[in-house]
Amino acid sequence: MKSIRLKIKKISHRLTIVYAVLFFVALVSVNAATLFSVSYYMNQSSKDQLELINQAVKKEIYVLQDVQEIDLKNISQMNENIDINLIYDNKLIFETGERYNLPLMDNTNLKTVKSIEVGEKKIIYLSDKLILKDNQVIHVQIIKDLYNERGFLNVLFWIMTVMDSFIFIAAIIVGYIISKKALNPIDKITNQAKQISASDLTKRIKIEGPDDELKRLSDTFNDLIARIQYSYEKQNQFTLDVSHELATPLAVIKGYVDLIDRWGKEDREILDEGILSIKRELSNIIRLLDTLFFLSKSDNEILKLEKTTFWLNELIVEVLKESKLVTTSHDISSNINDSISIEADRRLIKQMLRAIIDNSIKYTAQNGKIEINSKSVNGQAEITISDNGTGISKEEVPHIFDRFYRVDKARSRELGGTGLGLSIVKWIVEIHGGSLLAESELNKGTQMIVRLPLDL
Repeated sequence: MKSIRLKIKKISHRLTIVYAVLFFVALVSVNAATLFSVSYYMNQSSKDQLELINQAVKKEIYVLQDVQEIDLKNISQMNENIDINLIYDNKLIFETGERYNLPLMDNTNLKTVKSIEVGEKKIIYLSDKLILKDNQVIHVQIIKDLYNERGFLNVLFWIMTVMDSFIFIAAIIVGYIISKKALNPIDKITNQAKQISASDLTKRIKIEGPDDELKRLSDTFNDLIARIQYSYEKQNQFTLDVSHELATPLAVIKGYVDLIDRWGKEDREILDEGILSIKRELSNIIRLLDTLFFLSKSDNEILKLEKTTFWLNELIVEVLKESKLVTTSHDISSNINDSISIEADRRLIKQMLRAIIDNSIKYTAQNGKIEINSKSVNGQAEITISDNGTGISKEEVPHIFDRFYRVDKARSRELGGTGLGLSIVKWIVEIHGGSLLAESELNKGTQMIVRLPLDL
């Protein structure tokens, strides 16, 4: 037999049903406990009533001391639904109501109180016995019909049932209204979120009201959209920059191909110039693509660090020698180079140092000075690379680590720069848990400060 499952899509409906069911179960439990308590109290009251009547009957019999003269109708009439039976020598000698043929008290000399069903009636009776002076034994049975008590409980049960039904319906209505009102901001969030698309990420979700969970949810969603918008804009800008960077050398190559096609076949000088320029532009394209490939791997966390322990001062000396081979028109030196052992990716650290020095070479005039120093400061290796080149304005310093950003675009293209070198430097420093600071003043020079933790 297949089970039937009720599918409720709306959260407000599910919350309403759960709330109403839990409330109904709690209400029924309270009512059941109330009915049980009232029933228990009424039974105890009936037992106490039987005991009091039993004491009165025994007192009356002790006073008379004559079985033939016993008359207890006045006691029975004073108590509604109470019957009294006296049995002497297994014979019923007195009764005030209906016979029930109840068992006599046994020989344990302990009176008993019991509740039993007799037909459609429920009765409670007390069985006792007393011994007169002449050793006459009289059994006493006090019987109470619980008709009134059962009627009261039935009326109470139906009153509670009707009230529970109304309260359950009211709970559903009130629960629905409350849940609908509480979840109304979610509908607003949903409707506003549908209006946000890739073509328009400027819209935000606006939720009025107290600083509750839903308000914080909308704020978090807005922060997410803001980050997506920033990434989307950066991606678009990156695509435009790449397209622009590729368009220029490709345009140059096309121009020289057309030139060679027209006149290069007969003019050797034009042919050589065209081939040389095409090679230079192809080298720029290859270098740009290699750099983009490196950044792509770093962005997607494909590029893994290969950490080794090495002497930083030895690496700086190595970079200094190689840099002096690259240029002889600049004074590249080191005044402070402490012996520092560091655990890092040696290849990437070297690439970082060469990128900063190459940048200094490009923007420092001939016979200019470039200095690289290193020392240990507060558990960090501090590398300082400074020059007395053209410098950077204060407004542009915060942007020099952005991809494709160039302070002097014309001069950068002339020197073969891609605008990606310092962004790679920043990534290498951060992937090693370090920090990078740029200080510069226009027409006076630039200083790069790299700090790398020694306990990587």
